[in-house]
This record gives sequence, structure tokens and C-alpha cells, in this order.
Amino acid sequence: MWKPRLLKPYAISFLAILSVLPACAVTPDEVVPRLKPAKTLTTPSQSTSQSSDITPEMARKFNAWKTDFIRRAIDKGYDRTEVSRLISAAQINPLALDRDKKQPEFVKPVWTYIEGAASQSRINKGLSKLAETRTTFDQVEARYGVPRQILTAIWGLETSYGRILGRHNIIDALATFAFDGRRQKFGDEQLFAVLDLLQSGAVKPEQLVGSWAGAMGMTQFIPTTFRDYAVDFDGNGNKDLWSSAGDALGSAAHYLKRSGWQTNQPVIAEVKLPTGFDFSLADGRNKTVREWEAIGVRPYNNRNWSEAARQLSAKLLIPAGETGPTLLTFKNFDAIKRYNNSTSYVLGITSLADAFDNKTTISKAWPKGETPLTFSERKKIQAKLTSIGYDTKGVDGQIGPNSRKAIRAWQADNGYAQDGYITRAQLKKLLGIE
Repeated sequence: MWKPRLLKPYAISFLAILSVLPACAVTPDEVVPRLKPAKTLTTPSQSTSQSSDITPEMARKFNAWKTDFIRRAIDKGYDRTEVSRLISAAQINPLALDRDKKQPEFVKPVWTYIEGAASQSRINKGLSKLAETRTTFDQVEARYGVPRQILTAIWGLETSYGRILGRHNIIDALATFAFDGRRQKFGDEQLFAVLDLLQSGAVKPEQLVGSWAGAMGMTQFIPTTFRDYAVDFDGNGNKDLWSSAGDALGSAAHYLKRSGWQTNQPVIAEVKLPTGFDFSLADGRNKTVREWEAIGVRPYNNRNWSEAARQLSAKLLIPAGETGPTLLTFKNFDAIKRYNNSTSYVLGITSLADAFDNKTTISKAWPKGETPLTFSERKKIQAKLTSIGYDTKGVDGQIGPNSRKAIRAWQADNGYAQDGYITRAQLKKLLGIE
């Protein structure tokens, strides 16, 4: 009897949670030769701000923002001296705003992202780390039930197994987001979380160094995730995600477990669809595997579902349109997606984790002959759909659930399969391009 792929629980390594989302996989840009945080918080060498990019007017507005944030923090009960010291020294980081628009899991074709995530060099290095960190993995798996392969994949994708931690001043990065751009609420929340971490003693000021996205340590935790889920796994009194494998991997496993990770259950299962399948069912609805089976969904390898598998709840995912692979996703898919809210990221993590066991996650060929839409084209699609009555709830160039819903509605009204993916031919039809 065929069973969906189960990822066995193993031990743990160094991981990374970085970003804009609960945790995200944006590869930091600097190499840190040793797993040690920078020694100071605000030295000029750590600042990635470029004064030539900052106009006098922007500088004036940023200073006004700092004054307002300090006031609000003091009103919330934070220490006046500490808040003033941290925020007054903050500088705008233009690189953070630029990189935020180009995160690879949101701009690369899904197949390109997966190929990079599960590259042979990353696989080889991960296998070495699995062996080197066996004892720690044993302990972490025993406590949280999260497989070591998944943890190692996150570690490898986030910080290249601890080699690339980032050297950005965290306060600068988060203040930049809070001041300007699409993530002002995010930046604001994360700065208050940093104040919580400092106030509790969970983090030392000199440790506040990490990615341009405001994430820290081998697991790249953003401050709210650090505050709410980091653990002192090695029991030495400090939640050190920068240089303690136990703390970093234990914290990542704890976060996944609290996010709904189900021990000994699958992440995804590749499937085949029957002829004439109603693609509108891939809209995020949950059905049991038995219910999917009843409408013709079958394992890709032509085997049968086990009775245990038939009881599991799953969603249908079509990550590259009707001509590409089709997947059922389970609760563990959602748990990883809380780490980084990107389908490409979860598929990359799962593919790398499977590769450690010499398994293939997705067998069907990707539609590589279809030229991916550009950022500009995606914005045009959103604007056009909204203008003709299919509201995408925003024009940001990122095709998320609201945009998929709008695309499906337009596809249904124009005789296309409702897979939520715009082909080149459909783009021309929508935009009236001859």
C-alpha cells in the first residue's frame, strides 16, 4: 500500500528564520567566517547605510520618525535611556528596502528556486552536518519530533549551515522598514520585540547583528519569533542562536512544533489528476485524502493510498499551473510555511530534506518552456483585473491568495482552466495585447 512520503524524525543542526514573514529564507549577503556575533552594535563598519542615498528631506523625516517612536516606546513603559540610546543612533539602510523587493522565493520561477535550494553542493554539505551534529539532533528530535532533515534543510537554505549570518545592524534594518516602504507595521512590531528581548535579558545589545531583513542567528529568527519561540536548549542561561547549535536547532524545532508540526506525518505528496478535473478545487480548501481520491486524485506513482493516509486532511496545490506538477499538502506544509510564507520556500526545504535520504520529491517535469512573468507584468495583471471587476486587493507584483482568486474568476469567465496561473497567451488576452 502506498503511503505519502513521511520524513522520519531525526536530530538537529543550525537553522535560519529570517524575514518579513514569521521567518524567511532570504540568503544574507555577507560571509561570517566564524559563528560569532559582531562585537559592537553601532560601529560605523557595521552600518550598511549609504549616506549618499539619503536626501536631506529623507533624513529630516527619519529623525522625526525616531522622535515619535521613542515617545511611543516610553509611553508603553520601556526604559527612556535604553530606547533613546538605541533608536537615536539608528541609520537608514537603503539596501534593506532594495532587497525586500527582490526576495528570491517571490521573484524566481518555483523550479529555479527549488533547483538552487537542493543543489548538489548544499546536499553534500548538509550530509556532513547531519553526521557532525548527530548527538544534538538526537536530543532535539526526542523533545520536539521534528525531523533532522527538515531542520538541516532550513539551516542550509537560511545561512549556508551557519556560514552566512549577515552583518547588518538589526536596529538600522528594522527602523528602516518601520520608517519607509511596504512593511512599516512589521518594522514597528519587530523593534518593540527587540526592546522586549533586551529588557528580559534574552539578548545582549552586542548580539543585535544579522540579516538585512532584521533576522538573527543561525536560524535567522526575526525578533518577535525570537522573543516568543527561542529556547535555551543547552541550558547555559543564554538563548544564543549565533553560536550554539542546540539553541539554534532547538529553537527552530520548537517554532515548527508550535506552528502545528505533526510527527511522522508527510509534508507533501505528488499526485495525478483525472481528465477534466475542476481546477477551482485548488483554492485552499481542505479535504481528506479519501475525499480527494473519490474525485479521481491519485498518487503520482500509481500505487494506492494506505488507510492511514486516507484519513489525513490535505489541500491541493498547483504550483506552476495545469501543465506542471500537482501536489497534496498536509499540516506540516503549513507549519513550514509559517517559517516563511512562500510556497517555493516550503518546496525547496522539502526537496532538500528528501535529497538527504536520496529521495525525489517531485517527479513530473516543470513547464520550463513557459517564460515566467516579470514583476512589472504581475503588477499589470493585478491592476487590470481589479479595473475590470476582479479585485486582487492590492497591486504589489506578488501573486498571493487574493490575486489567485481573482485570476481564477477571470479564467472561469473566459473559458480557461481555473488553475490561478496566467500563461503568456492569457496575459495577452487579459491586457489586450495583439
